This record gives sequence, structure tokens and C-alpha cells, in this order.
Amino acid sequence: MAGVGPAKDGRDPSLERGLEILERLENGPWPSHVTELKKSGYPIEAYAKGLGQGVSPWFGGSARIPYVNVGFIARRTKDGQHTELHFRIYHPSGQIYRTDDLRKFLDFSDKFGLGLVETVGQTGDLVVPIRPELADGAVDAVRSLGTDLGGTGDTFRDTAVCVGPALCEYALFDSLAARDHYFRLPAVYEKLSSQLFPFKIKLKASACPMDCARAVQRSDFAFVGVWEGAPAVDPTALRLKTETGEVSPDELVARCPGKAIQWEAAGGLSIDGAKCQKSMNCIRAAFPAIRAGPNRKVAFLVGGNAKGRFGPKMAKPVALLDDPAEAGEFMVRLIDYWADRAPHKDRLGDLLVREGFSHVVDMFKASLPVEPVGQPASASRIVTSSVLSDADRERYSAWADAIAKEYEG
Repeated sequence: MAGVGPAKDGRDPSLERGLEILERLENGPWPSHVTELKKSGYPIEAYAKGLGQGVSPWFGGSARIPYVNVGFIARRTKDGQHTELHFRIYHPSGQIYRTDDLRKFLDFSDKFGLGLVETVGQTGDLVVPIRPELADGAVDAVRSLGTDLGGTGDTFRDTAVCVGPALCEYALFDSLAARDHYFRLPAVYEKLSSQLFPFKIKLKASACPMDCARAVQRSDFAFVGVWEGAPAVDPTALRLKTETGEVSPDELVARCPGKAIQWEAAGGLSIDGAKCQKSMNCIRAAFPAIRAGPNRKVAFLVGGNAKGRFGPKMAKPVALLDDPAEAGEFMVRLIDYWADRAPHKDRLGDLLVREGFSHVVDMFKASLPVEPVGQPASASRIVTSSVLSDADRERYSAWADAIAKEYEG
């Protein structure tokens, strides 16, 4: 459908199809994002054309802002009719805003942009579309709000974390404090706005193994809250949940990936800590009758990325820590080693593939307080490929087949 040419009456069929979709999206009892977009300066016809074609109407572009190296991305529509400049702006930890600060950002967007704000940028930043001709003044305006541009380029990106103990009852460590620590650490802070590295570096933290920040699959350095041994069980509370039908013992047993759970009508539920893979399935089903064990730790993992020279990679385990701050020296030394040796556009995980994970980690593990340990299970591992298109998956599969053929004949 994307390649359909103009209709005989001169109208673009993709645009017409997209406008019909937008019209349907404005119907119904709920507020419509289409109605709100039309109130802004967003190029609604470009949006419609993309919907009609089933692909993004945008191409990557380029822009220059004097004395600013990171924090903005330019793009243009494929037909060349529209251009756009995105500002990536540092969030507060956990993306938790005071209402007066949020109003200031909305006023900023009205003055310099299109009246739009994306509060859940994938890299962890606040994203504001800016009118390109106002970009220079917008930089000073952002800094007057007490923050700065960041989150693009071959640099240390903004750190993204889950909301952690601020709102989540499953949190096993303070992910917000971890973000604050590393965002302000001089060895990291000085690298936030300079193009110093072969490629980007990301740090993410999730306060429990559900990994809502997608740290294991999308970051060079990942911190994930875990516990040692089996989950803690409150037999009385659990039996009440089973008697009322809120929890099914058979389902708890069936959904345990490590086959660690046993259930006996007389003896109740037991969990083998040696087999527990920390999937959180039983905890989510029966909380707070089942909760994380008392010996809380922070799993430190390295080398994950969705895009890299050797394809998408899950981060691999390095150590169990009592505090995320214990990894600081290791991170700095590993970054320096990677920056000295990696070719352009090699992620940290690519270096670990090229030289061997254990070989590289062993050079710096003395700066950590404990030896490497097993990897925590994460529900996110089953959806790693969801960040790739079908075409990308086929391309990586063909690449892997070619490598196997080259080395195995």
C-alpha cells in the first residue's frame, strides 16, 4: 500500500486513507489525541499520511545549535514538506514532577514549540518538539528552568529508572536514589554533554526483577533489585487467599519457571530457594502473602542493548551488590577501556562479544566487593525482540547464518 501513486484526481490516496483514520479516531465518548493535535502546530497531514501508508512519514535529519553538542534530534518528512526538531530534556528521577515545574515546561513548549510534550521518552528524557528557528533561544530557556539538554549523541545518556519505592510496593531498593547518585557523580556528570565515546552509553535501574525500566535488555549498565533464596510466605494470609478463590495454588505451581513451588493441601505452599528464578509470578499473584525474601540485593549487569554491531543483547551478570553505588569504580574503568579500544558505533556489549565477557570483566572485577554471581530471571527477557521490526529480525537472522556458514563451512 505504501507504494500506491496519486489518484487520477490528483489526491494522494495514502493521505486520504489516513485522514479517514483520523476522523474515526476523533469519534467516541473519550477525549481524542487527534483533536488535541489539531489544536497544536503539529503537521497533522504528515501524521495522516503515515497512518495511510502504515509506515513512519519521517526521515532522520540534521541540525546545528551553536555550542550545544547533545540533546536535540532533527527530522523531516519523506516528502520534504515538514521539518521538526526534538529537544531531549533531563527528567527528575522517576519522572516525578511538581505541578508548578510541569506548568513551566508546558509554557516553554507553547512559546518555543508546538504545544506538545512527550513525558515518557524512551531514552528517559522529557521530549519537546521545538520550532527550529527558535532553537537558540530555547536552549537558554531550558537552562533557566533548572535542567539542560541531554540524551543524544555518543555520550553518557540520561539515566532511566522505574518509579521504585515512590509508588511501587514491589521495590527492593531505591532506584530513584541510584539514579540521583550516578547522574550527579562527577565521573558521569562530566560525560553527559560531550561526544567522548565510540557510541552511546545507557544506565538503567529497576527496583525489582519485573524490570519495568527494561534495564537488562536496553542498557550498558543495569541495576535490578533481587533477593537471595526463596520468597517469604505468610501461610495464614496465603491460605485465606486460596480459600476465597483469589489465588489458585495449582496456577502458582504451574507458572513457576524454576519448578520451585510445591503445594500440599495439608502442609500448604513451600518454595525451594535454590530453584527460584525470581520471575515474580507467585509474588504478583499472591502479594503480600508472598513477597520478596528478606535478604535484598542489587544485581549489577553489563552489556545490554537493543541496537549494536552484533545485534540486540541481554546484559550479563557481574555481581550482587548491597548498594548500586558500589559499581561506580568498575563502571568508570570499563568505560575508559571501551573508549580506548572500540571502533566507532560499537556499543559496550559489542566489545564484550569481541573480546570475551569474562576476559574483560576479570580485568576490573577487583574494584567490586563480590565475585560474579548468577543472573536474575526477568519477565522482560521473553519480549526482547519486540523492540525490533520484522525486517530487522530477518536481517539479524541472515547475519547469524552467514557467520555460522563462514566459520563452520
